[in-house]
Amino acid sequence: MKPFDIYISSSQNVYENIALEEFLLTNSKQDILLFYINKDAVVIGKHQNPWVEVDLSPFRKFKIIRRLSGGGTVFHDLGNINFSFLRNKETDFVNFKEHIVPISQSLEQLNIPNLISERNDLFVGEYKVSGNAEHVNSSLKRLLHHGTLLYDSNLVKLNGSIKPKEKLKIKTHAVSSKRSPVSNLRDFYDWGNTESFLQLIIQKLKTIIDVKSLQEIDPSNITKVKNLIEYKYILDDWNFNHTPQFSYTGKSGEKYKIRKGKVIESNDSQNIGLPFKSILEND
Repeated sequence: MKPFDIYISSSQNVYENIALEEFLLTNSKQDILLFYINKDAVVIGKHQNPWVEVDLSPFRKFKIIRRLSGGGTVFHDLGNINFSFLRNKETDFVNFKEHIVPISQSLEQLNIPNLISERNDLFVGEYKVSGNAEHVNSSLKRLLHHGTLLYDSNLVKLNGSIKPKEKLKIKTHAVSSKRSPVSNLRDFYDWGNTESFLQLIIQKLKTIIDVKSLQEIDPSNITKVKNLIEYKYILDDWNFNHTPQFSYTGKSGEKYKIRKGKVIESNDSQNIGLPFKSILEND
């Protein structure tokens, strides 16, 4: 791999950091390793259905956002470290292990034995500590590989947020999450707070990959990041209505087909065109 510029985001806002990933993917020609830590949020894969994957109860206290890459749903909080490789790639676009191995090796250097699963997750013993996903921009020949690293995450919140409180009768071909038992790295050894552990990971990575520079980046000062948030990442049109077409059976037996967040088929023609959210509110 070519030398990386390491960026550490100063933001803990999930909208800013997910938008920052897209900005760096599409507006930079650098090879970048980005780290960021978010306040409570649930991040779903590009091809997932949030009504199947997430607790959408009105009392939830976390943000929901759809990312660029596929794969399953993950929970972010201040005890979770996110890493993103953003690279120029001419060939061999999808190569998970090329990016997971340096993270795995940095953990090994901290005396944390781990293994990379067939699904490209990192496990310590029987517990998952890192999930990974990729997105390719073929026109720009740029790759985004990103992953989580559970250090001191609130596992009660994690497990509660990534499952619906009420199971709806939904039939969908959307990508479903593959659940595994998870654990925090801090359960195996205490390296201080999450920021301290991040600095240790970066220190170890410097012995594994070539690093050109290390700098902080503030996404809130980047106009194109602000625009991505305003016109994409904060909107229901992206986070909910981008869901692949699915069918829903209401509590009274009424059947609906939903595309782009709206009813396209129903037993009652008056429902055609209604937002799916309004169907749920009145069901």
